[in-house]
Amino acid sequence: MADRLDPTLGDPRAYDFINPVLLRFRDLDMLGHVNNVALAGWLEDGRVALELPIQPCTPSYSGPVIVLLEARIRYLEEIHLPDHVEVGTRIQKLGQTSVVIGQGVFANGKCAAMAEFVEVLIDPGTRRPTPWPADFRAHLERYLRKG
Repeated sequence: MADRLDPTLGDPRAYDFINPVLLRFRDLDMLGHVNNVALAGWLEDGRVALELPIQPCTPSYSGPVIVLLEARIRYLEEIHLPDHVEVGTRIQKLGQTSVVIGQGVFANGKCAAMAEFVEVLIDPGTRRPTPWPADFRAHLERYLRKG
């Protein structure tokens, strides 16, 4: 992951995958704005929603597993109830066994946070990195950053 976050993460038009967020009272902190931990959870929800077609959360699934390796979040603006919030998620870079996921959190159309996450696909038996199967790669490529 680079030292600087890609500035295009702050543009809501840069995402083909958008996940709506339902703000809850419990997401707020003592200052009346969304707690940073709640916002990190929204980012996780966005990544999981994008990956569910290839990484099902079922007891019978025994294939390779996507695990989080690194996280970087930049908080830019406060979010308040009843703001309209969405999380954009895209693939920044797709490697042989890893992926860099870029995300933006938008409140009322304005970027409130940007983030990048590095995830690795591992073999469930060896717990070592394993190459992306063709169907996993094809799914992730659909959301690859344009340009």
